[in-house]
Amino acid sequence: MNSLEVQLMTDEDLIALIRENDLGAFERIYNKYWSKLYLSAYNIIRDRQVAEDVTQEVLVNLWMKRANLKLTSLNAYLYTSVRYQVFNVIRSGKVRADLFNKLEELFSNNGGEELLSEKEINRLLEQGVAELPEKCRQIFIMSRKEHLSTKEIAERLGIAPKTVENQLTVALNRLRKTLGDFVCIATIMLCGRWF
Repeated sequence: MNSLEVQLMTDEDLIALIRENDLGAFERIYNKYWSKLYLSAYNIIRDRQVAEDVTQEVLVNLWMKRANLKLTSLNAYLYTSVRYQVFNVIRSGKVRADLFNKLEELFSNNGGEELLSEKEINRLLEQGVAELPEKCRQIFIMSRKEHLSTKEIAERLGIAPKTVENQLTVALNRLRKTLGDFVCIATIMLCGRWF
């Protein structure tokens, strides 16, 4: 199979090939997703080396587990894996102390009270999402939970990509008003459930 044929394959085709130890298919996945996954990790931890390490680990794990992969969406799997690895890095203390201290400040409920649990943050986030207008909520969930691109959402719903972008902006603004700093916490704590 030549490189052009590999480039034209869908993610599902590429996954089927890497299950059969096709290194060319893995290289295509690597080249297609590396920078996107790196940016996803970097946007949370703000440390280039750690973001690179997380991205590399996720992609290496994909190759190592290739024989047993049962995926419905490679895109969602990779982004969820990155968020999970970022969460593990934060919990293990491998990122800068100032990030961890900032997170602790955000977690504290007006200083001195106990930290909010993941369950409480999840409840607050789900409540905020439930209060969004129906179309806005649907687009937000497709973007953050299903990890669909703006273009993919627009095609599924038969609307303009700009409408999708506008609805995501509305959703995030409303959630920030409702949840304040807890939107940042939810991004890290819920790793892949919504953000």
